[in-house]
Amino acid sequence: MAAASATSSSELPECPVCHDGYKEPKILPCTHLACKKCVVSWLQKAGVKGGCPLCRAPILPSTSRDQHDLDTQVNDLPTDLATMALVDSHKVLSGQHVCMLCENNSAATSFCLQCDVKICKTCIKVHKNIPSTRKHVIEDLNKLSPQRLAEINRATCNVHNDRPAELYCSTHQELICMLCDSTNHRSCAEVKAIPDVATEKRRELGKQAQRLRDRATALAKEIKEVTDTFKVMRKKAKDTFDDLEQCLKKRRQEVNTLIQAEEDAAMTSLAELEKWRGAFALNAASVGNVVQSASGGALLGMMKGLTSRLDDLESQTGTTRKMEVNDLTLDLQKLGQLRADIASVGQITKPATTPTTSQQPTRQSPATSTATSATTPRTTDKPRKAALAKVLRVGDRVKPGPDYSYIMGYRAKKGTVTAIPSRQAVKQDLAFDPQGFVDVQWDGGDEVCHWMGYKGWYDLDLL
Repeated sequence: MAAASATSSSELPECPVCHDGYKEPKILPCTHLACKKCVVSWLQKAGVKGGCPLCRAPILPSTSRDQHDLDTQVNDLPTDLATMALVDSHKVLSGQHVCMLCENNSAATSFCLQCDVKICKTCIKVHKNIPSTRKHVIEDLNKLSPQRLAEINRATCNVHNDRPAELYCSTHQELICMLCDSTNHRSCAEVKAIPDVATEKRRELGKQAQRLRDRATALAKEIKEVTDTFKVMRKKAKDTFDDLEQCLKKRRQEVNTLIQAEEDAAMTSLAELEKWRGAFALNAASVGNVVQSASGGALLGMMKGLTSRLDDLESQTGTTRKMEVNDLTLDLQKLGQLRADIASVGQITKPATTPTTSQQPTRQSPATSTATSATTPRTTDKPRKAALAKVLRVGDRVKPGPDYSYIMGYRAKKGTVTAIPSRQAVKQDLAFDPQGFVDVQWDGGDEVCHWMGYKGWYDLDLL
């Protein structure tokens, strides 16, 4: 990536470490470029585990340990010859334009792509008249770009640096000149012209690059599928709990409406009862005053009238029946089961397929408050204590175990597991870790957290 961007730039490509033109640029595993000396000095400071100066990706294999041999290890990294050629082209074109053929130091106006020299107008004429150079391509220096010069820049022989490389020995994987071909590589079976080998290698690299693009596309598709899956999961959870919330809200409104209707009917009867209560209280108070303050004669004189009136009031007692109110019934056992059912909503299930070579194994997520593994097999005999703690699930019906003696009132109770690990431990801000505790909704009672493994204590048995 970095090499491609460097060769397409019209500016001199610079090393990100020394901020100067590349000198023997090395292609790092992350595809960024840096001068060989810069990489060595960078790793000497950061250590062999140091990463790329730009992205911090590892530069050397994780097995590298010897920091004293950094020069050799960095030298083994591939060199970006294309960037080197581009840097050299920049230097050639940015230097002083002086003819390299004549002795007059005349101003060069053109560049011979075959001879790799700058030439003046006079030498161009001479160049064109010589049979061996007559067909050379000569371009205007003002129009020649570093990219163009780098593209036609000829490589040199690996042995004879002053000779252009014209052949490639596949046996030794070396660029060689004609002299080497007739001497050192006469017995080599695979010696071909550089353009022919380059065409084959371009085709191979193109196919390999296409395979990488295909894998990148497949991975992008897989990443999208995973992210879309979580979007669907979140929407599904939202819709489910929104429906549940609306259902509970609607039922609350219905129950409140029923209670209001019962209350309105009761208030009508209460008004009638209040009238009689006031009459009874006033007459009782009046008779009490007479009994306390009236003389004997006066009392006897009023006795007939008072007795008649009190008899009439007492006779009304038979018509003022005791008011009976319809009570609201809440089935606590069903409520406990409902809580357990709600706690089990939203289980995360994992596919049973084993990961292939193209898939990474899924990391096991930690236990949540919904349940422990719902697929753990149970034995024929009911597990107890530590064995039960491993397979206990939300929704299991339980009873106090034989060691559960600190609250005797629960000895005969039955309940339903509502949360693993305990939510109550967190809610009550208890000092211990909620791991090792579970919540149980006892039938007709409260939701309580119980020891189920913490410090080796086990409160529960299965029904």
